[in-house]
Amino acid sequence: MSFKRSLVKFAAVLSVFFTGISVINVPMSSSVHADEVQAATTKTEKRNAIVKLAKKQVGKRYVFGATGPYAFDCSGLVQYVYKNAGKKVLPRTTYQQVNVGKRVSMNKLKKGDLLFWGSASAPSHVGIYVGGGKYVHAATPSQGVRKQTLSAYFYPSAAKRVL
Repeated sequence: MSFKRSLVKFAAVLSVFFTGISVINVPMSSSVHADEVQAATTKTEKRNAIVKLAKKQVGKRYVFGATGPYAFDCSGLVQYVYKNAGKKVLPRTTYQQVNVGKRVSMNKLKKGDLLFWGSASAPSHVGIYVGGGKYVHAATPSQGVRKQTLSAYFYPSAAKRVL
């Protein structure tokens, strides 16, 4: 009788264990719903979709090395937004992302342009211009993803147009 009871307990533990694993292994991309990211065809539509998805990330956590959808670092945010809203695959790091697209003047920014801080050739931070003098970026671990206004105090060193 004790063997049967132990076997039943063991089966129950295994059941809970495997249920937990299946919950943990839910694909991260499943949280992006088709209605959240509409199929964009023109460059303007893609830029607007990028801005819309970037703004939806405001308030999420900053975690170094994270690429979303629940937490990001700065380049992970850019990579995630461009992949899901712009259907454009970008490199993973800020140092690689600065080499994509064409350089644009800061006074000719368009929605969706990438903004870089630090050295123009080896930047330390990246964000997405969302129009109206504002940008979205994964700021710091304590601040998370934020929408902010461009300022002379924290002004980008370069801007790139990917779309």
